[in-house]
Amino acid sequence: MKVSYLTPLLCIGMLTLSGCNDPKKPSESNFKEAAQQYLDTVYPVCYIKANFPYKTDGISFNNMPEVLHAMAEKGLLTEKELSRKHIDASWGIKSHDIVVNSYDLTEEGKKYYKPDAEKNMRGENIGGFCFGKATVTEVSNFTEPSDAMGQKISRVSFSYKVTEIPEWAKTPEILSADRQIKKDVDSANNGMKVTNVFVLTNNGWIHERLFGK
Repeated sequence: MKVSYLTPLLCIGMLTLSGCNDPKKPSESNFKEAAQQYLDTVYPVCYIKANFPYKTDGISFNNMPEVLHAMAEKGLLTEKELSRKHIDASWGIKSHDIVVNSYDLTEEGKKYYKPDAEKNMRGENIGGFCFGKATVTEVSNFTEPSDAMGQKISRVSFSYKVTEIPEWAKTPEILSADRQIKKDVDSANNGMKVTNVFVLTNNGWIHERLFGK
């Protein structure tokens, strides 16, 4: 009898140590932990993707020449001009030069570069510059758990900020070329709010993209 009487008292006494916290309960603390667990699988993010040595073709596709030039100026890449062709103005086109450059990684650039950031449709590795750490700052609201395809789910709105973004990634050329970098940089001051689906498992709540993994 004494044991059965002491058990709930022990549980109450250990509550501050989270010994009696139910991970399956829909609560701000559980969703905040689950959201952080998910973000830790997303960040560091690989933003600017290219394999090196990289040669431009004189065409500004996704502002890549401008981005690579900016990175070369910051010491992450070497830049070598291979050819230059002058185009005269005609039919409303301003005169300009078509420049073909070659870029390669410097020791500084290698600190941020991951050679297997993703795979293309042929299964080949594509490298990328990866950085950033996301931290959940707030869970603003969540829906009551409901059934969906045999699972209990809740839609959770939470905010997070991204830090550990190198200064070179904040240059105007790079920010204008990559919306995700700009959003992450802005989140340090304004926060980034998203609404995602979380799924209830036998171990507690997890982000839908981690379900089944």
